[in-house]
Amino acid sequence: MKRAAHQLVIAIMILSLALAGCSAKNPQDGNKGASESGGTNEVVQLKYWVPFSGSDGEFMENMVKAFNESQSEIKVEFMNNNWDNYYPKLLSSLVSKSAPDVAVAHVSHLAELMPTNMIESIDDLAADAGLDWSTYAKNQENAVVRDGKHYAIPLDTHAVIMYYNKKYLGEAGLLNEDGSIKMEPGAEGFTEMLRTLKQNLPNDVSPMIVGSNNVFTYWIWYALVQQQGGTYFKDGQPTIDTPEGKQAMELMQTWLKEGLMPADIGDNSYDIFKTSKAAVTFTGVWATGNFEKEASLDFAAAPFPQLYDQPAAWGDSHTLIIPKQDDHKKQVAAVKFADWLASNGAMWAQAGHVPAKPSVLESEDYKALPYRADYAAVMDDVKYMPDSPKLGAVNDAVLESLVKINYGQASVDEGLQEAQKKAEQLMSR
Repeated sequence: MKRAAHQLVIAIMILSLALAGCSAKNPQDGNKGASESGGTNEVVQLKYWVPFSGSDGEFMENMVKAFNESQSEIKVEFMNNNWDNYYPKLLSSLVSKSAPDVAVAHVSHLAELMPTNMIESIDDLAADAGLDWSTYAKNQENAVVRDGKHYAIPLDTHAVIMYYNKKYLGEAGLLNEDGSIKMEPGAEGFTEMLRTLKQNLPNDVSPMIVGSNNVFTYWIWYALVQQQGGTYFKDGQPTIDTPEGKQAMELMQTWLKEGLMPADIGDNSYDIFKTSKAAVTFTGVWATGNFEKEASLDFAAAPFPQLYDQPAAWGDSHTLIIPKQDDHKKQVAAVKFADWLASNGAMWAQAGHVPAKPSVLESEDYKALPYRADYAAVMDDVKYMPDSPKLGAVNDAVLESLVKINYGQASVDEGLQEAQKKAEQLMSR
């Protein structure tokens, strides 16, 4: 009898332990919870790569934290990579099929990533994720379309715009009542405005500051060519040595030769303008956050000025790519995350970038940010660079020749002819 009772107790204990095991959460299951259908809803883990430095990286990391806290279905692991080797690293990961689940890629770099066959159309994924392409600005949406299909999700526009010192222009009588610059239209009107500044500014203050020996020379030249209706590539071939290219470079030479901007200032244009040693500068929207930290600087920001037949500006966009993989659920989650970033672009706009969704531009959060709304229209003016995997090499070669012109080592004609020849050689390889 005692033995039978003892066996009964053991049986009850075994049954209890078994039931407890069925209802307990396995620690190895991670973040899992019971669904209404009786299954499990596992949290989707995403690896996210970006190439941001300085405050850009901090703003994006804060956005990732906000996304993770906003819902419980997706968890994003943020990895900020060194800019200098970001694209070689990303390209290598795509080739070796070890890429992150989602990554930042500039529009200008999509052409070098797509030959890996790891960047595919995301239209089906977007449909499954509920992404509405009509919520994106048309210019930015078109920039990620190839053969009628979307290959990335736009996050922003970052372009070269104009900043000016309101104190200096006001004292020279060059401000309208609304704070905009008072000048006649066109290249001559802008140049005459700079001449007026030169006459009124202290001797140690330059009318304009532009990087005459770095990439800003290329960016400004490119914008001025586009404003004339010129091209950079045509039918897949570079078009550098053109009447439009010559006129753009001759205008920049006028500014240098008349002392309207100094030559050979390296990478100091930010600090020269920030410390009120220049009245006007052309630089990227990312400088906004830097300039507004200087309490003594009374400045304004505006889109790149139209000096020729049509508005145009150099610009690029950060986009989100979704590399190919077998886990469809992860890819859909990555699209949802990317769309959330774009929809919450007011947070990213703190870094100076223009959000890719018009609804964000109309939001109170965005409008509350100083300066940003004043140049947001540049997103429509941006003329994206041609789609070519050799674009970076061609740009470097062209810049080298343009800098030679600025240094007086080549005439405008000689410099453009050299740039054309080098670009053609690069494209033929």
